[in-house]
Amino acid sequence: MKRRWIFPVLLITWLSLSSCAIHSGAKPSAVSSTDAEFWHGVAIADVIYIGETHSDRGSHEYELDLLRGMIRRGIRFALGWEMFDRSQQADLDRFDQHQLSLNDLLTRTGFEKSWSRYSPLYADILRITGKAKIKNVALNAPSWLAHKIARGEPLSSNEESEIPKEFSVPAGAYQNFVQLLGDHPGTQEGDLSRFFAAQNLWDQTMAQAILEFRQKYPKTKLLVLTGRGHVKGGFGIPNYVSQRSSAKQLVLFPPAATDIAHGQKAI
Repeated sequence: MKRRWIFPVLLITWLSLSSCAIHSGAKPSAVSSTDAEFWHGVAIADVIYIGETHSDRGSHEYELDLLRGMIRRGIRFALGWEMFDRSQQADLDRFDQHQLSLNDLLTRTGFEKSWSRYSPLYADILRITGKAKIKNVALNAPSWLAHKIARGEPLSSNEESEIPKEFSVPAGAYQNFVQLLGDHPGTQEGDLSRFFAAQNLWDQTMAQAILEFRQKYPKTKLLVLTGRGHVKGGFGIPNYVSQRSSAKQLVLFPPAATDIAHGQKAI
């Protein structure tokens, strides 16, 4: 059955150098639209983000539907992954060129132990990109570096060079991060500051990778799979991209199970 794109459970926001705010409400706002309007938005976007809930199957089914819909419509795009760090791009390239099997890719990158536990549908997404010859792009910083920053450990000069320097942290970003993180007993202010620095490493590295992709492939859209916290509240990746580019950015939030439980069910 063809999936309808239901806007009461979808947030869409354009971001540019002059407008960087994403709707920050806890629940999706009701926006009436049609399939034609939805696909027009996709057609004119340069970068499209799906703010997923990693452990929610509905998020990944939504991603599969959008991926298949874009392929059917002949839209030229690549797929960007929060789930792969930039040091793993060579393995993704070999997979794209059918020189590395899916199982070998997942094993070599540690994906089986890190991300596959959230959903088996990630593998289905990779199978589709392989069959359709869609380029896969690793966006993230290595997890070991983020964890080192979160623990407050000193960095070597080489490690410091891995941290993007061209972005400015916007006012209110820290407060937004604390709100998204929620109340964790025993968490101290110093812990939150370090966790925020690690989050910024992820967000800024992914923004940097997106900007580099846009420079290299200006006529190819980039569909980005990432967690909600990286694109929500007017901060995160889209904000950093907007600091350096006027690219049109489309942010989509699939209906999470919690949204449906609160009466936001699609009809």
